[in-house]
Amino acid sequence: MAGFLLSTASVVTCSHLGTVTFTPTQQRALVGGAPILTALDTTLIGGCPAGSPTSPPCTTLGWTGLAGRVLVGGQFALLQTTPPAGPVPGDGTCVGPPPTTPLVTVVQLRVSGT
Repeated sequence: MAGFLLSTASVVTCSHLGTVTFTPTQQRALVGGAPILTALDTTLIGGCPAGSPTSPPCTTLGWTGLAGRVLVGGQFALLQTTPPAGPVPGDGTCVGPPPTTPLVTVVQLRVSGT
């Protein structure tokens, strides 16, 4: 799968507009001055307004768009296959109430991988 590398500067939300925060496991490989994200990085979602007593709000994000040939610190880099032109569906799944597709509004467009 080809796509653009995600970094900590990428702007991602859950479909209910809760903010996704990425915590990178590495700080050495940068794109646009921001650490490149890998499969081991932690993602948390804050401020999801969709929770209810029977269904908790979105809390975490599992990213499925992984590079097959780009390793960062020995781990596969995260990719976004569709460049954002406004909010576009992300290559992952939010843990929370439906819909569970994350939205990507900003991603760097200088470095891509497969």
